[in-house]
Amino acid sequence: FFKQKTAYEIMPSLVGSEMCIRDSHGEAASSWSEHPDPGLSFDGITQAKNVSEEFTEEFSSYELLSSPKARAIETMKPIAQKQKRDFAINHRFIEIPSADIANENKQAWLKKTFEAPLDELPDAVKIWRNDLINWLQNFKGNAIVTTHFMVINVLASYLTKQNTIASFHPGYTSRTEIWLENGSLVKLMLGDDKKTVINL
Repeated sequence: FFKQKTAYEIMPSLVGSEMCIRDSHGEAASSWSEHPDPGLSFDGITQAKNVSEEFTEEFSSYELLSSPKARAIETMKPIAQKQKRDFAINHRFIEIPSADIANENKQAWLKKTFEAPLDELPDAVKIWRNDLINWLQNFKGNAIVTTHFMVINVLASYLTKQNTIASFHPGYTSRTEIWLENGSLVKLMLGDDKKTVINL
């Protein structure tokens, strides 16, 4: 989830001007290569409900933002219900553009893209990546965002100065957090099974 705070404490031991990135979506009902926009599986619905319990009143001032994809929206809905407020769809957080890739080739294409140097990315992916980075550089405020594996990777790899679009494997409803102070990265917690924390 993305959160940025200024000059007051939102979570214990977190003070100053910060930004965090929060959420991947729950488990999808079918794979990315099998369905253009699957909703959540039964397990994914349970995961989303469990995640919503984390967001108590201290998060009530955060913007709630979701990718337009069904599984991200269905992950956000219980969070918004817990907060008793609405959320916004932001097309910037949609998954990596692949409309011109045949379904049976998508997994192989994604693996290749995952490992490709930044200057060898397809033009559509470069534009999508730059749009996400531009949002990160200019966002003001606090937000919880339900989005996708590659979106989270784009931001994390950019902040850690990787030469590839992606660098780690966040799990379903994993929590990735980014803290920025005056626009500079202070701390990054990657939402993988090991909860990798990078302090700068």
